[in-house]
Amino acid sequence: MRKVALRIGLVLAAAALALPMMAKSDKASDTKAKSTTLNIYQPVKFGDAMVKPGTYKLVIENDKATIQDGKKVVASANGKWEERKEKADATGFESTNGQVNDVFIGGDTHVFVLNQS
Repeated sequence: MRKVALRIGLVLAAAALALPMMAKSDKASDTKAKSTTLNIYQPVKFGDAMVKPGTYKLVIENDKATIQDGKKVVASANGKWEERKEKADATGFESTNGQVNDVFIGGDTHVFVLNQS
């Protein structure tokens, strides 16, 4: 009887130690939906769509970013959140040859990295 009680105690102790590790999730996936204004000064390719210069609403939810003009979706792209060491000074994006690679939001350390097709 004593061995059984000891084994049950060990199993419960191991489970108690494992629960916090199992409950912990990746910070980047905890990032809530974000919405902000995005100024585009030159035509860029966002996902598969070309976006003309203008002021747009940027909405990022889970693994999808959309650029909206009013209620109309102009462009969308899938991606993922990544953590950076420093906060972004302003909202903007980085691009290569006119293709948007990632989007950053002023005051946030998370960057939304677009999937490259």
